[in-house]
Amino acid sequence: MQKSVLNLCLIASLFLGACSQQLHVNKTEKQLYPITVELKSDSSMEAFVSPYRQKLDSIMNDVVAVSAKEIPKGRPEGLLNNFFADAMYQSGKDWNLKFDFAYTNYGGLRIPLPKGNIYRYKIFELMPFENAVTLVTFKGDDVQAFFDFIAAGGGDPISGASFVIDGKKAVEIKINGEPFDRSKNYTVLTSDYMANGGDGGVIFNKGIGRIDSTHKLRDALLLYLDKKQKAGEKLNPINDGRIKIK
Repeated sequence: MQKSVLNLCLIASLFLGACSQQLHVNKTEKQLYPITVELKSDSSMEAFVSPYRQKLDSIMNDVVAVSAKEIPKGRPEGLLNNFFADAMYQSGKDWNLKFDFAYTNYGGLRIPLPKGNIYRYKIFELMPFENAVTLVTFKGDDVQAFFDFIAAGGGDPISGASFVIDGKKAVEIKINGEPFDRSKNYTVLTSDYMANGGDGGVIFNKGIGRIDSTHKLRDALLLYLDKKQKAGEKLNPINDGRIKIK
């Protein structure tokens, strides 16, 4: 009996396959469906989404830090610049990554942080991309070119280094408090976006070594803030002269 049914199914499938027609699109019409407050909600979709929304809201509305003041970005340095780069630097050290200084691009700082409670969703707004922490090593001469690249742009977020902008060149460079030595190789902790040449960062093509970590740049910010919160410290970055204009 089972064999007869199987044979019947095979015959039917062969017949339908042989007789089936291939369909082709004859024409298409475009139409806009505006989404406004007047649009009625779909109750079945709302029932499906609601549990996920509630869980996401409960996570995103966590207070991850308290700030003593508003934290905007600026050039040649800024409060947000220094916070972001310091968070990268400190978290990189906590993860036992081997590098000399930290850098990210000014354009990647998407929003200022407010005074008072800083919620988790604000960190996602500040860093909405899934960029990974990446280490790139440069020869000494190319490190000079790297800081010249930052100087030419007017200043970017850095930590573990300082310099003076003279025209569009970087002078008086110090790395971790020590004068820059052209005979040495240096490793910068940055994002995979910049390491891939994003935001005009073709200087990264001169790197002689690269390590892509499993850590996200956003996680560096959250780890830094978590440590401050557990220590009972408010977020209170300062402009400390790490980048000056001559």
